[in-house]
Amino acid sequence: MQSDTRVECGPCCFCGVLIVTTNVDPCRLTVATVEGKWQVWFCHSSCFKERLSDRPELIGLFSSAHF
Repeated sequence: MQSDTRVECGPCCFCGVLIVTTNVDPCRLTVATVEGKWQVWFCHSSCFKERLSDRPELIGLFSSAHF
């Protein structure tokens, strides 16, 4: 089945600035509940990385594998 639906990422969910497609952007954040309900937001890879915890006891735990 072919669809005419087009999904565009739009602005970053963190900074609100339009996301230009690159080799790492946009990042897609998917949140799913225990009941299986889900929602997707898009963001810049740099905005996502800025918001990861940098507490000393967690160093390396949230290191990015791809960007």
